[in-house]
Amino acid sequence: MKMKVTKAIITASGRGTRFLPVSSAYQKEMVPVMHKPQLQWVIEEAIDSGISDIAIVVREGSDVVKRYLEIDDKLFKYLKKTNKIQLMDSVIRLTENAQITIIEQKESDPYGNGTPYVVAKDFIDGEPFIGMWGDDIIIRTDPTKPTVIEQMLHYYYEFEPSAVMSVRKVPRGEINKFGSYDFYNEKETSIPYHAKLLLEKPDPANAPSLMANSCRFVLGPDVLEELSKKITGKDGEVWLTDAVARLIGTGKTVIAAPWTGSIVATIGDPIGWLKANVYLAMNDDMYREDVISFIKDIHMK
Repeated sequence: MKMKVTKAIITASGRGTRFLPVSSAYQKEMVPVMHKPQLQWVIEEAIDSGISDIAIVVREGSDVVKRYLEIDDKLFKYLKKTNKIQLMDSVIRLTENAQITIIEQKESDPYGNGTPYVVAKDFIDGEPFIGMWGDDIIIRTDPTKPTVIEQMLHYYYEFEPSAVMSVRKVPRGEINKFGSYDFYNEKETSIPYHAKLLLEKPDPANAPSLMANSCRFVLGPDVLEELSKKITGKDGEVWLTDAVARLIGTGKTVIAAPWTGSIVATIGDPIGWLKANVYLAMNDDMYREDVISFIKDIHMK
């Protein structure tokens, strides 16, 4: 019987240097996007995808996420008294619909986007899990479509690969910012989007394809075992893509699949943050007309 994937790890342990100086005192993942911290959007996405057990990996000594998820008795008493308790419904929903665990990544742990998964190894306990970058949010443009995670899980349940990596097509001039995949052709495999090669940040002229690594993954035990070797790559860091590339090289099955019905907004820098706010506002009936009017006013000036 196939194991149902119920766990997710959200990585939120980076230093947020592109958001300095504010990130020196304020964790980047807690920066508001519209009316919610960006991390909350990611947690809600996991819950909407059927995930019930979530670990958030944060920097050592950081307690802002924990404090945010705790019930503030004084605030709730005030909101009840003023008939505004509905303003906190979304936070209550997080804790009522998922078990959320905060895990600290120590300063002594090797840096890199693969390290949070190793730090959370006991939480995973040998099970497949969802990997989620905490500074990328998914905006659903077609609610009739499954979430990105649900679409990736479809491939995992059907083909049971070592990993399912979400990918999106990017302009050739941007492929050197991502991992790029080559794929087996239909004569070589019956598995859709069967990855043959993963090349990290290639020269645009030599990229195997324009299908670039994105921000949501289904990761099996093979991936965590490979990451646990703590093999460092570029800049002396432990990279998830390096581990996946090594698995592909040893013949393990990795699926690198696109999705439909959603767009990804990267919040790792101020411009990405600004775009995400505009995307979300344009996708919300409450704010759409005001935003369109505002943009028209700016354009006319």
